[in-house]
Amino acid sequence: MEKPEVTGDKTASTHRTGVARLLPSGMAASFSSLRNRNFRYLWFGQVGAATAMHADLVARSWLVFELTGSSLAVAGVNVARAVPMLLIGLFGGVAADRWDRKKLLIIIQAWSLFLNAVMAVIVIGGWVEMWHIYVLAFLLGSGMAMNQPVRTSIIPQLIPKEQLLNAVALNSIAINATRLIGPAIIGIVIAAWGVGPAYAWSTFAYAVVIWTTTRVAMPPISAMAKRGSMVGQMIEGFRYIASNRLVLALVLLGLGPLAVGFSHQTLLPALVVDELGRDAAIMGFIMAVGGIGGISGGFYMASRRDLRRKGPIMLGSAAVYGIALLLFAGVTMVVMVFPLIIAIGISQTVFRSANTTTLLENTPEHLRGRIVSATLLDTALAPIAGIIAGLAADSAGVPAGYLTLGVMCLGIVGLSMVAYPRIRKI
Repeated sequence: MEKPEVTGDKTASTHRTGVARLLPSGMAASFSSLRNRNFRYLWFGQVGAATAMHADLVARSWLVFELTGSSLAVAGVNVARAVPMLLIGLFGGVAADRWDRKKLLIIIQAWSLFLNAVMAVIVIGGWVEMWHIYVLAFLLGSGMAMNQPVRTSIIPQLIPKEQLLNAVALNSIAINATRLIGPAIIGIVIAAWGVGPAYAWSTFAYAVVIWTTTRVAMPPISAMAKRGSMVGQMIEGFRYIASNRLVLALVLLGLGPLAVGFSHQTLLPALVVDELGRDAAIMGFIMAVGGIGGISGGFYMASRRDLRRKGPIMLGSAAVYGIALLLFAGVTMVVMVFPLIIAIGISQTVFRSANTTTLLENTPEHLRGRIVSATLLDTALAPIAGIIAGLAADSAGVPAGYLTLGVMCLGIVGLSMVAYPRIRKI
């Protein structure tokens, strides 16, 4: 297994290769984890997977809104995708700890490729109905429930501990860089040719992801991770979370920006069409601009060698997220959206990087898949928050939906501080 030596500034300056030689030393340091060949291929796989995810998000949301004209319907399809995370997400964490992670990733990505290809065919063929969207969203969610625990738990195996924050932040940069470009392009494609080509692009992206995964050399699973039954191992993960107040607090705090806050995308089609009078191209562009904030936050976190005061950083970024959602309720022009979506991008990336890094640092290697899968419950609950916001938007207008999400996000931040005051001192 490849683990580069890290000896401060000297390493950054004397071991710079490829594109890194063309960058200023400070910026090159932000990409230090990519000097590790195995992590580099894993990271490029994350780029491809995120590209496919954002294409599916834009295409699915627009297709459902086009067919129904309802924010609640958009939220309902997102719930169908999230249900597998609640049902099998935790078992995905057990699988990540128990079996060969490389083989698991390849199987999961082949499954996602197949489903996106099916969706492309039925949309382009003009056969799509709402039940198709629900079924395929559920099946895609099944793969997603398995994918992220496996992918995230691999990172500490490939790089030294002192580069963990950098690697986690680079993963966020990968997600947000594709969000910067992908949705804008997909929005234009949908406006010009329809939704089908967006799923064709996702199919191609997953083919690239499968290839990069085959290039990653991963260490074997520890013998300790293979002991006992799957149910027993899942219970072991719950016991660890319940007995570790810090880990429990980190998982609960994530319900703010990662569950409630992220569900704001359910309201975007209605905001664009009903409030701003625009089309899919503008929706894709708005999501892409949010990537600017995400990339900025990612570079800040990746450039940090040692992140102190993680607690205040997490609490502050989650609060900024909630305030931005409240301000969305007053949006009347497209130009007003951009600073708010950038603030959301920055705060979410900063929060996620600090939260994930702290979790991985405080979790034994043989439990990491299960702990990461517990954080996916945040993602699984996001569509439920979207349902609540969709109901508010359909009954009282889009601003009411954003106000609902903003209050919920800030409420979770406040409850986390009351339930575990020491989180401010992490």
